[in-house]
Amino acid sequence: MTKHLSTRGLIVAHANANSAGMLNALNSAFGEFKQKHGGDISSLQIEMDRINADIAAMRLGGGGEDRVSNADNRRAQAALVEFMRHGRPDAMQAITPMAEMKTDGGPEGGFTVPKEIDQTIQDQMLEISPIRGLASVVTTGTSDYHKLVNKRGGASGWAGERDPRTETDTPSLGDIKPPMGELWAYPSLTNWMMDDSQFNLEMFIRDNVTDEFALQESTAFVTGDGNNKPLGIMSVDTSETGDDNRAFGTLQFVKTGVAAALSDATHNGVDALIDLVHSVKPSYRAGPGVGWLMNSTTASLLRKMKTLGDTEHYLWQSSTIEGRPDSLLGYPVFECEDMPDVGGNAFPIAFGNWRKGYLIVDRIGTKVVRDPYTKPGWIRLYISKRVGGAPTDTKAIKLLKVAA
Repeated sequence: MTKHLSTRGLIVAHANANSAGMLNALNSAFGEFKQKHGGDISSLQIEMDRINADIAAMRLGGGGEDRVSNADNRRAQAALVEFMRHGRPDAMQAITPMAEMKTDGGPEGGFTVPKEIDQTIQDQMLEISPIRGLASVVTTGTSDYHKLVNKRGGASGWAGERDPRTETDTPSLGDIKPPMGELWAYPSLTNWMMDDSQFNLEMFIRDNVTDEFALQESTAFVTGDGNNKPLGIMSVDTSETGDDNRAFGTLQFVKTGVAAALSDATHNGVDALIDLVHSVKPSYRAGPGVGWLMNSTTASLLRKMKTLGDTEHYLWQSSTIEGRPDSLLGYPVFECEDMPDVGGNAFPIAFGNWRKGYLIVDRIGTKVVRDPYTKPGWIRLYISKRVGGAPTDTKAIKLLKVAA
């Protein structure tokens, strides 16, 4: 009996030894696998977490691809704010593929603003700068942008089946190269403000840059001389000559009929406004971008003008729909404070098709460069955007001149 128990004990001990050896072998093999592939597993987990977050965002917003794009934009915005606060270009470069940001050299680097912020700036500028909302706007990747304009001049004729056809004149083209310059803002913030998590840096960029850029470009589109800035409508040659005989690139004007005023007791200023409208050919008076441009002082004068006759009525019609501009002689009025006041030989009012008559050229997008060195304790943000502009088809826009 004792011999039988002893043999059984040896068998159990041998089995336990084999199990321990197998367990140690398995643990060793798993350790080697984990050491070899642990990094891949962590990367996979991080990517899975990102995908799950995007899926959750899509479920909440129900937006499909747009929600994923918005998630990318949020990461881009966060990286931009991080770059402005602490200057970490590596974080910016890490999201380059999905935010479409580009570096522009230098130790600090210049980075394009994420598209969502850039688009918000553009949208807010539309509300402040009326010409940007009316004119044609193109985005180009080069500063050497040209616009070809049909100057017309072609001829045609009638013929019967066997009548000869002679060669006709060929329409000519005008080459417009809108002058371009750099809009810039250079705000300063203390390091404390930048580090304060309660400070909304993104909102600061939108508000500060939007106001500055919109005011500067609105002025340039009206009075810019084309020297490192757009060429404004008030900076081109003017003539009283009609479209058929006026030189290309020259704007036509119509006189008010009274010196230094829009009208007198005979109401001839009303007639001048009607003449101004009809100096623009019917093909230009239809479609988007057609309307009046004047400053608020001039607008207040026009609101008081009436027709002449037994039954007088105001020319100005106030809009009853929110967001829709008032109208004058059936066309919308847009107020732009950069237009000149009424005065002798001034051009306080413009009318026409701005979509066909003025071109705005945006070069790439808004760019920011961080400067933490110039002023200790402060961060300076150099924010810039290259913009060009020029009148194109000068038959599309006409001016009212205050003159007898």
